[in-house]
Amino acid sequence: MRKELFANLPLEITTDILSRLPPRAIVSCKCVCKSWLKLLNSHEFVKSHLSKSVPGMAVVRSCVESNSYEIFEFEDSLDLEHHHLRYRLVTKFAFPFAEVIRGSANGLLFLTGDQPSDLYICNPITRHYIKLRPDVDSVYSLSQIVAYGFGVSRVTSQHKVVRIVYDYDLETEDSLRVTKSQCEVYTLGTRTWRSIIPGALLMYDTFGIFLNGNLHWLVVDPNAPSQISCFDLETEFFTTFSHPPLMANGGFVGNLSVLAGSLCLCDNSSEDKIVIWVMREYRVETSWAKEYIISKDPNLCGAYVLVFPIKVFEDGDILMECEDFVLFYYSDKTKTTHKIEMFEARGRNHARIDAILHTPSFMSLRGFEIEDVNLF
Repeated sequence: MRKELFANLPLEITTDILSRLPPRAIVSCKCVCKSWLKLLNSHEFVKSHLSKSVPGMAVVRSCVESNSYEIFEFEDSLDLEHHHLRYRLVTKFAFPFAEVIRGSANGLLFLTGDQPSDLYICNPITRHYIKLRPDVDSVYSLSQIVAYGFGVSRVTSQHKVVRIVYDYDLETEDSLRVTKSQCEVYTLGTRTWRSIIPGALLMYDTFGIFLNGNLHWLVVDPNAPSQISCFDLETEFFTTFSHPPLMANGGFVGNLSVLAGSLCLCDNSSEDKIVIWVMREYRVETSWAKEYIISKDPNLCGAYVLVFPIKVFEDGDILMECEDFVLFYYSDKTKTTHKIEMFEARGRNHARIDAILHTPSFMSLRGFEIEDVNLF
């Protein structure tokens, strides 16, 4: 690409053209000249690029020695001969401070480590990260459950981390009673945790699903039907709404995710099938539809383990993760499920693999001015 071609173009047109390039090409363009470097680091370009970016996937492979992180683009063509050709590596990196990906929004990843205070926001494209300022009370006991969420508010576009902590007593071997709950919100750029009124129900999920400016968790109430808890990141209020009828009454194995831009619930309570429900109209409870019924290979994904749908491709293939252990796909053509070999365990000490939808961006963490931004 020759920069002379852009010399006489209006700035907004140049921005629009360059923002359509993939991340790897944009990184190369930053080396062309100082004016391009300035343009590609501008807020206008970052915003334009993010608006055109399509979701890919962030993957972390955890093992005893270290963790490796990879960012992939999806290749969503109809004529690909092999499924593994659908994944194109954008970048890979090491991030030694954390182990689990808890959320993704605007190109930023929310990661947690071994200790309650190990909470990080990073941008894998710019290689910058922020360690969230620890709360003075962020020391948890074995009789506590902690749930997290990360997302962006609709109106003010503030990036927020939500942490919900429950104290509980075991009433029986299979049930527990919440004795106390507290909820805190950390807005990036404030270096402060704020306490807010928590939701009344126990979160079944350990991390919230971000969609439409809200975070979503499945919740459990021994005295009532299970529901979905919805936290509005703008107003910072909790509400609830119903999910569809599940295969098992109580003790079901299900979880939420986002599939093709819609909230979905994956029910894996059966020994021989996976049922995926999709909410076709957001927050309209009557719009839940049983979109997919997938026969499963018990050697690949057994009953009563969590299954996370990630991506539906144009040809009907569905990418899924099973219990932080394996990535597999359902072939709409053959109606069978298959392990994705390129994401298999590497080495004898491989412990787990996590995957999440992630849209790469060039958002600068230095925009959150009073945060300590570091390079990894």
